[in-house]
Amino acid sequence: MDILATAIGNAFSIEIILYAVLGVFLGITVGAIPGLSGDMAIALLLPLVYKIAPGSSIAMLLGIYKGSMFGGSISAISFGVPGTAAAAATVEDGYTAKLAGHPNQALMTALYSSATGDIFSDLVLIFLAIPMASAALQFGPVEFFSLYVFSLMLISVLTMGKISKGLAAAAIGLFIGAIGMDPLIGSPRYMFGIRQLRGGVPLVPLLVGIFALPELIIQFAKEWEKIVSRKMSETVSHAAFLGYDTTRDKMSFRIYLSTLKATMIGAGIGTFIGALPGAGSSLAAYISYGMAKKFSKQPQNFGKGCLEGVAAPEAGNSATCGATFIPLFAFGIPGSATAALFGAALIMQGINPGPTMIAENTLIIYTLFVILIYANFINLGFGRLLIPMYAKLSMIRAKYLVPAVFAVALLGTYAAQNSLIDVWVVLVAGILGIALRKNGFPLGPLVLGYIIGPGAERSLRQALLLGKGDWIFLLKSPIAIFLYIASFAFILFVHVTSRKKHIPGDED
Repeated sequence: MDILATAIGNAFSIEIILYAVLGVFLGITVGAIPGLSGDMAIALLLPLVYKIAPGSSIAMLLGIYKGSMFGGSISAISFGVPGTAAAAATVEDGYTAKLAGHPNQALMTALYSSATGDIFSDLVLIFLAIPMASAALQFGPVEFFSLYVFSLMLISVLTMGKISKGLAAAAIGLFIGAIGMDPLIGSPRYMFGIRQLRGGVPLVPLLVGIFALPELIIQFAKEWEKIVSRKMSETVSHAAFLGYDTTRDKMSFRIYLSTLKATMIGAGIGTFIGALPGAGSSLAAYISYGMAKKFSKQPQNFGKGCLEGVAAPEAGNSATCGATFIPLFAFGIPGSATAALFGAALIMQGINPGPTMIAENTLIIYTLFVILIYANFINLGFGRLLIPMYAKLSMIRAKYLVPAVFAVALLGTYAAQNSLIDVWVVLVAGILGIALRKNGFPLGPLVLGYIIGPGAERSLRQALLLGKGDWIFLLKSPIAIFLYIASFAFILFVHVTSRKKHIPGDED
């Protein structure tokens, strides 16, 4: 208790609080700019770890991480452009809610659900790190492949009424994910002679192109059509803002409670996925969205501006924040790229991640735990301060907004790696996104296929190597068998409930 009291005193020192505030501000800023990410900001600031005290450096890096997870939802909701890869699932309902005149409610829902999921996973990290890490380490190639199979089953939920088009979109995503180097033998494939694609199609430029460009062009075309047809009055045609009534877009505790079920689904799934090394926040967001839709009382509202569709993915991706440190702290195994960067930061401070880390560095680790918790409330404070401004900015007319967002998206994409190929990926993906949207293909399954494909292929081939080519080897794990059964039961449940609800669409 003495060490805990000292840790609380250290964590609430003015210097550490200021560094945490700076980190959250930087995280929200880079997260809101398409193409940039919290990982990039952390990597750039990593050399500063040598210059400042351990508590201060950890507070700043944690602030960046947490701020960027929420920041990605700002541009996703305001402009239909996911600021980070983890915010791609938020676009579906978040941007639709904004178009319906509720940007403030959508942004506030994202903020509160993000903080709730983050706090939940932080508490799990603090109290259950070692048991959770032990469970996570039971996942080998066989178990990971079964998890990816279960994830692919979500396509049936994401595409209710459009199953054939959803499967086609997912197949396109799987193909795009296969471009680059073979994950096991290192030979190039599907690169079409473009050497810059050796590392695969980059995720953020793909997301910006798929989601942003079609929406920007559609909005600009609508605005241009109104101007050309002269259907607008002279006053309205020159007004900078759309009709936006702030009195009808207020967040309330009742609205938060209405999304709490979806938030907790996301928090639980995100914590579990975050504890699995390499699974990622994007996967957590999509699984959370699919499961929340499945267990919602009104699944037909998803995709139409439903706030549950904002709460679940935001809680899911933010819940990976604390959970991704579980295998790092317990066994020295980073659960994500961000955890690897934090591991490097700890090593630079003379702290070696692993089973003895907490015992050997009790004071600094307890300080880190305290910072983990109150950084969420700093994030909440900044979010509440910035959201009214972003809500009003998001309602600027397309003829003013589209050029600015398009320029920021391209500049942010280029700045991430100083690569022109990323800009070309945005443009080509934009053309693909326009073609898919025009023909009624859902975009969510494409992104899900892209995210799941490489991991599923890698896990399958590793499992077959371990089993010497015997496919029965995939059924020799109790965890894998459970996930396969759950996948089959899930598909059956979706089919039965869909028939009962008479969901319109194709007759797949």
